[in-house]
Amino acid sequence: MKFELIKFDQLNQSCFARFSTWAQYYEPDDIETLQNLGFDKSEISRELEVVGYSDDYWFPIPNETRIGSFQFEQRKAIFKTPGGINLDGYVVNSGHAIGLFGANEEWVLNINLLDALEEEIDDLKSDLGLNKNNELLPLKVIIPATKSEFIFGSNG
Repeated sequence: MKFELIKFDQLNQSCFARFSTWAQYYEPDDIETLQNLGFDKSEISRELEVVGYSDDYWFPIPNETRIGSFQFEQRKAIFKTPGGINLDGYVVNSGHAIGLFGANEEWVLNINLLDALEEEIDDLKSDLGLNKNNELLPLKVIIPATKSEFIFGSNG
């Protein structure tokens, strides 16, 4: 895998189609972690120097990278609604937040801020192709890269 950087605001659904797992450059120790994953240290340093070692940049990492190897990670995921509808998106770190790709927007849901979602829930459902009567939560989360599953947004 070649080391490449992409600015965070350009990280989108097509990026997750190319690579399932992305991480943010956050601290100098990330260079050593990348080297341990098989990337060339001089290539990493050269690319990061070009962007001023900015933490505005993300890079793809091997799917088998242990969760928590980097401060911020996103992994491609498939979400299944209670009604069985599949949605595309990603999981942030170990799952405290998720991103859902709608037709017009990317929706980020934080497990601790679900109450704030009530005002936008109809817009979110419409953008995701759900009707107002479809339940959104809880979502079954499937992460293909790690072959793991969990439930997001349940009360129990």
